[in-house]
Amino acid sequence: KMVSVELMDSLGSFPAGQDFLSREGVPEQLALNLTDPMCDDSVRLCVVRLLSFIIRRNPTTMAKLLPGRESPLAQTIAGMLETSGSESTERLTAMNAWANISLHATGLAFFLQWEGRLNTILGHVSSMNNEVCKGAMAAWSLVLEDRPPPSQIVEVGTEEAPAMMLWEIAERRLLPAVVKNLQFKPFPDVRFHAWNLLALLVQSRAAAQIVVPSQEVRDLMLDFTSELDSQARIAKHDFVKALLRHNDQWLAAFLDEKVMKVVEEYARQSAHWVPRTAAVSVGQEAA
Repeated sequence: KMVSVELMDSLGSFPAGQDFLSREGVPEQLALNLTDPMCDDSVRLCVVRLLSFIIRRNPTTMAKLLPGRESPLAQTIAGMLETSGSESTERLTAMNAWANISLHATGLAFFLQWEGRLNTILGHVSSMNNEVCKGAMAAWSLVLEDRPPPSQIVEVGTEEAPAMMLWEIAERRLLPAVVKNLQFKPFPDVRFHAWNLLALLVQSRAAAQIVVPSQEVRDLMLDFTSELDSQARIAKHDFVKALLRHNDQWLAAFLDEKVMKVVEEYARQSAHWVPRTAAVSVGQEAA
């Protein structure tokens, strides 16, 4: 069984393979493994990952694979999200599955209405386990990146309702956790994910107007030595560019003229640019 599931998992890594596995009866047969009490944990992980890719590729399969919260796939994802300890594989697999399924409005609506699971996924952003923390922020980034905030939605209909609810949750409940990660977590790989997610969040004017007045974020934004890792510096630079691109009409009202000029110049330059005055300061500290 393990060999056959691994073969299908390999197939599921490619769009053509996902189409093949979406054929009549195959997803349901895979899901039966989740109800087997003798199912090996490694098989269960492969099946959850594979089914999430199938739903991502073909959302119509949700009707059979996720008809409700009591379905085997839903219960398996819920159980994996609640695992604890230093081993993070199950939580990471579950969060990736949540992100894959939530890329479509139907899948997103399914999880948004499941408050208990949503709280858990939000909670993992603040996890003391760095792998879980990074995985949670990466999953939220995937779900948000192709969904414009409400202010950019021209016509609001039934299809857009889950996305609007998602952004409301992101602005009120996700954003504070991401900012805290930047304040208190020094690890470069965590900081990369935090800046990357923050760059997506500030597409929303409501989120940006929470971030910009924050003295902690402003200090970090103007501290050109805050990120020693190259990828984290690039992500921070992307955040600054996104902040200006989506909020240039009102940003000057929150930042004084000198600060605004530095931020604009920083956005125009490379991620490794340092203002002359900051470079002098750094040199003096090093001496």
